[in-house]
Amino acid sequence: LHKSDEGSREYAEFLHLQRKRFTDFSAVRKEIQDETDRETGQTKQISSVPIHLSIYSRNVVNLTLVDLPGLTKVAVEGQPDTIVQDIENMVRSYIEKPNCIILAISPANQDLATSDAIKISREVDPAGERTIGVLTKIDLMDKGTDAVDILEGKSYRLKFPWIGVVNRSQADINKNVDMIAARRREREYFANTPEYKHLAQRMGSEHLAKVLSKHLETVIKSRIPGIQSLINKTVAELETELSRLGKPIAVDAGGKLYAIMEICRLFDQNYREHLDGVRSGGDKVYNVFDNQLPAALQRLQFDKQLSMENIRKLITEADGYQPHLIAPEQGYRRLIESTLVTIRGPAEASVDAIHSILKDLVHKAMNDIPELKQYPALRTEVGNAAMESLERMREQSKKATLQLVDMECCYLTVDFFRKLPQEVDKGGNPSQSIFDRYNEAYLRRIGTTVLSYVNAVCAGLRHSIPKSIVYCQVREARRSLLDFYYTELGKLEQNRLSALLNEDPAIMERRSALAKRLELYRSAQAEIDTVAWAKENSNHRRSIAASLVQGTYILERDRQENRQGSQALAPPWWEFFHFKLIRQLVDDADSCVFGAIYEYAPPSSHCNDSIDRSPRYVIAFRGTINKPDSFSRDFSLDIHIIRNGLHQTSRFEIAMKAVRNMVAMVGDSSVWLAGHSLGAAMAMLAGKTIAKTGNFLEAFLFNPPFLSAPIERINYGNVKHGLRFASSFITAGLVLATKGNSQTSQSEDPFFILSAWTPCLFVNLTDHLCSEYIGYFEHRKKMEEIGYGAIERLATQNSLGDLFMSVVRRSAEAAEPLHLLPSAYLTVNLTPSEDFKQAHGIQQWWRPDLHLKCNLYKYK
Repeated sequence: LHKSDEGSREYAEFLHLQRKRFTDFSAVRKEIQDETDRETGQTKQISSVPIHLSIYSRNVVNLTLVDLPGLTKVAVEGQPDTIVQDIENMVRSYIEKPNCIILAISPANQDLATSDAIKISREVDPAGERTIGVLTKIDLMDKGTDAVDILEGKSYRLKFPWIGVVNRSQADINKNVDMIAARRREREYFANTPEYKHLAQRMGSEHLAKVLSKHLETVIKSRIPGIQSLINKTVAELETELSRLGKPIAVDAGGKLYAIMEICRLFDQNYREHLDGVRSGGDKVYNVFDNQLPAALQRLQFDKQLSMENIRKLITEADGYQPHLIAPEQGYRRLIESTLVTIRGPAEASVDAIHSILKDLVHKAMNDIPELKQYPALRTEVGNAAMESLERMREQSKKATLQLVDMECCYLTVDFFRKLPQEVDKGGNPSQSIFDRYNEAYLRRIGTTVLSYVNAVCAGLRHSIPKSIVYCQVREARRSLLDFYYTELGKLEQNRLSALLNEDPAIMERRSALAKRLELYRSAQAEIDTVAWAKENSNHRRSIAASLVQGTYILERDRQENRQGSQALAPPWWEFFHFKLIRQLVDDADSCVFGAIYEYAPPSSHCNDSIDRSPRYVIAFRGTINKPDSFSRDFSLDIHIIRNGLHQTSRFEIAMKAVRNMVAMVGDSSVWLAGHSLGAAMAMLAGKTIAKTGNFLEAFLFNPPFLSAPIERINYGNVKHGLRFASSFITAGLVLATKGNSQTSQSEDPFFILSAWTPCLFVNLTDHLCSEYIGYFEHRKKMEEIGYGAIERLATQNSLGDLFMSVVRRSAEAAEPLHLLPSAYLTVNLTPSEDFKQAHGIQQWWRPDLHLKCNLYKYK
């Protein structure tokens, strides 16, 4: 049922007949019967498929009714034997839901003790908190009997009063008696029947509808936190799954080509990050050079090449028919060449090891790109292209690396061998006979000399081989892995591009369904958040929070003027609202009171409903006080806010420790934060810090400072919007220039994580210290509407001033600007102020006559 405006025409719509409006309600009844027959085949069976009917009328209340089949005892002809249990199971599936209101309907002319409706309602709702009893057929009771005891709750008590109704009889239905006439007759019956005259005001179908609507509203209000939590959780899950499924496919050839190029670019970037150490895997390359290659070279024993037999053989063969005179030069050369050749093995193995690592990194990088999982054909092609490139690079690297070894073989270092005659003179008499030159000691000295030279060459190759491999393989893989593929990609026709982006139809359908669900849930999220924010006690909550902050101001003034006991002026500010002070927060720099922790202690006369919506503890922070005892310290903290350094102060450390301890003790749902001006900045920073750990505190921030030029104060709309537009583009450009376009998942994006926290911001339009929040949020909304949302999402997370300073300073990354918020309930005081003091003061926020404008802003 949807209540429409006065004067609008009544009509009905069925979900199974979309876009068809029924204005003849006899046709509606006929369609219900026809649809039932279509489902059950004109039998007396039942169907679990619901018929969805929406009625729009000025004569109804907003309400959703589920009309279930009546509970039965036995199956009649044409019904299966299981019909009794089938109906009960269907009824239970609906009434077991905790958000469901049960309408237990029983006829007045039967004993309530045998009522199936009451029995099953008691089973699923034993406390009766969501069961409303309805008594029908009161007008058909035997003469001399009535239902007064039941309706007054004397004979069978329910938590909510019984409601009696008088419906149309079967004869009335057969005669098509108008419902309006039937309702009139019902009112007359209760008003004119002596037994029910005193109950007439709470009897009848119209009263029942109003009671249900009001009760449903109460239930919904009590369930708002749970509904919000469920919706937020579902939205996060849907966004995560949509992100996993990837973006939808472009339609035109240019769009497809761009999509493929973008996916390849992401893969290239990801691959480089693996090599550069941003992601894991690149360290394995260094391990080959630092461990595997030296170990392989060390394992070369050269036993075969430098054995006595081989040395004698090569030396003798090198002499030919004429023995050498001083040193067997040709023999040395042949020994060295045959020994150095064995180094080709470790060199080639190093190339292959690096190739294997680079191949593994290709698979890792591909697994990191969701789009490559989304499009299997593209994944295969990109993988093949990368492997082909790596294969070409391996061949080039192997050729270059083996050439290093071959160069050592074909040219020996002269200086090393110029020392040999000197070694001969030191080692023995050169005039000994030729036959003595082939003795074992002489040959061993030759082997030792050759081994020394080969070891020197190995030491050099240990450094030059990695350089060659990095130059030919690693650097090229990092720089041009897909260059050849990019060239070929531009030549592909549209059908080939479509084939590469061909995905499972089931995934496409799933993505479309998820997108529709996400849109509905986001809409519901906005609706429920707005309802939650617009709850009737919002002004009361604002007044309480502002008064507790004022109490913190007065605490410090009481300290400065030494007012104690009955002389103190601060206690009435919290005692009036049934709070008690449990702790003062004192700055260790000047011993001033900058904050206070209050506990809610309501009297027993307060209703549970108001207690449930109240905080258990409130942590409040004051702003700057223009008194000598505290002004210098407060002013220095104001400077820290401008420099984004509030988090480095001892006052914030004390505040943050108090917040963490309180959350750890009672949980985040029982704690409020409140603050004004400097105190609002303190509370905002504490709220943002604790929110990043998954604890979202309700926060009331009065006149929080926004560190930016007061563009909102400009009266010329075009100039104001032009400045904001230009600022967004400049900010986004600086972000890309200084930080790059690095892709961050939602689960890792701190701004997205913080978006679940929605503090309440209270600003005055004429307060230039905080009014810029109005333009900050409104401009972001406007940029989304005109299609520049992506640019604004970059700009809204960064401060233009901070970006300029970071470019100038070239220093380490600065602290996050305090005033940048993803989400907020923004309340703007549009009431004229006499001066800045009044516009910035805390006193304005407990006044009842304010002209306020409230908006909810959620980061998308």
